[in-house]
Amino acid sequence: MKIAVIVAVYNDLEALKLVIESLQNQTHIPDEIIVAEDAQHEHIANYIQNLDDNLLIHISQEDKSWRKEKILNEAIKVSKSDYLIFIDGDCVPFKNFVKSHFELAEEKTALCGRRTEPGLEISKKLKSKKLSTEELEKNYIKYYLQMNKDNVRHYEEGLYFPINSIRFYLVHILGRKDSHIVGCNWSCYKNDLIAINGYDEDFTLPTNGEDTDIERRLTHFNIKMKSCRNAANVIHLFHEKSFNKEITQKTKAIMNTKKDIFICKNGLEKIL
Repeated sequence: MKIAVIVAVYNDLEALKLVIESLQNQTHIPDEIIVAEDAQHEHIANYIQNLDDNLLIHISQEDKSWRKEKILNEAIKVSKSDYLIFIDGDCVPFKNFVKSHFELAEEKTALCGRRTEPGLEISKKLKSKKLSTEELEKNYIKYYLQMNKDNVRHYEEGLYFPINSIRFYLVHILGRKDSHIVGCNWSCYKNDLIAINGYDEDFTLPTNGEDTDIERRLTHFNIKMKSCRNAANVIHLFHEKSFNKEITQKTKAIMNTKKDIFICKNGLEKIL
């Protein structure tokens, strides 16, 4: 099975460098790393070109405000892999991230991960490489007090448990882990996305188009949701949130028009 990691990015080169470095040093190297840029920034293009890595594919589109769903659809079209993992360009994966998605993958199943969110100071240290992601991953518990002082969110999502361990079993079998898609860390078979015509490009605001809508439509076609939390971990670097009440209301209004639509019309293919 060939695996592609699709990295959705806008304009944070420092974060993207950490993401690419991590993906290049995974315990299971993906077959493709597709950088899906919702803009056309020269410094992003130059960085990727200078890496001279045959696994790296860079696609971009003109910056016309938020069009993440569109560039993700382009990435799906470009990919030659059977299995697709989606992350954001500010989410740095742990070293076993791809391996965990690969080993937990099942037919007719979408894997649902989460992210730990350190605050501003830890994120600055990671970006400046005063603190390496490898160091934070290896000594994650040791850094609890620093991260707590830095207003970390979802600290528990950075705890790593090997998928064949009793701890993973206890968390996922005996515990009650939510299994819902979050757009910055999830995966599924490419054919299952093609069956629902990919992402709905009618969503042009940063809220539910890349996760809630995708999950709703996949579930309709009997794709089950399965948690990969605490196995496929990512560190979501701090930035100010762009969500607000107005954006949420507008997105809900769009969602309300989609209730009975499971193969979107404005997706991989344009259906009249």
